[in-house]
Amino acid sequence: MHRLRPLLSVLAAVALVGCASGPGAGPTGSSTPTPTPGAFKACMVADESGFDDGGANQQAHNGLIQAATDLKILVGQAQADAESDYASSIASLVGAQCSLVVTVGAQHAADTQTAAQTNPSVKFLLVDAQPAEPRPNLKPLLFDLADAAFLAGYVAAAQTPSGTVALGEQTDEPYRNGFAAGVDYFNQTKGAAVQVAADPSGGTDGVRKMVDAAVISAVGEAALGQFSSAPYYGTLKDGGVDIVPLDSSAGDELKTDVETLRAALIAGSVTPPAAG
Repeated sequence: MHRLRPLLSVLAAVALVGCASGPGAGPTGSSTPTPTPGAFKACMVADESGFDDGGANQQAHNGLIQAATDLKILVGQAQADAESDYASSIASLVGAQCSLVVTVGAQHAADTQTAAQTNPSVKFLLVDAQPAEPRPNLKPLLFDLADAAFLAGYVAAAQTPSGTVALGEQTDEPYRNGFAAGVDYFNQTKGAAVQVAADPSGGTDGVRKMVDAAVISAVGEAALGQFSSAPYYGTLKDGGVDIVPLDSSAGDELKTDVETLRAALIAGSVTPPAAG
């Protein structure tokens, strides 16, 4: 059985979300329409990992709450106790008159697509996954990690004390290729010989997907009547992805190198290899 969380009514001063990095941030002038309080309800489903999982669910939820606070809209949420309850949790939010429902992850893409097809008047945001086919009321929020992974690989190579860095086998191919290329770039520019070792348990350490900012912006678009089903692709250039901030152990040389390399990646003068 799923648990339907209490619905919240957030009454805060209206502030547009065009300043947040994310999909289609638009103008913030006085001509932009302001939603009527209570007329739009943005909702989210979390799976059994919960809304405070330290990952994409938590970031998406943070973005939803921030958008609700900024835009003076209603929010709702439901948590599925098991993967088999995810579809019914979506249905519970649709039944609660949600205008938009946020779901997270490829494992829930099929349930989200079915719900979008069954409920064409409800908008859906699918975080970090691509639906099998496009729907006019379903927007994927995707994140291109290739450039950020390249930068993360360079940083890892610069900071390893052993001459070896670990690369998770479970990461997507563009990330693996970008990370390994970043290590190679460090070796070429610094005359080093850092090796990449496979880590069966590793994930996408060293990079961040700015899920919260993407959700804030996409919810804002929908609340203002500007929803688009066109996929959003977060990149290093638009701030949709980034590396984890350097800690205090990073020296001035590495900090300068990172900013120089970041600019080169954004400009396209340095390009990570394509997948494959």
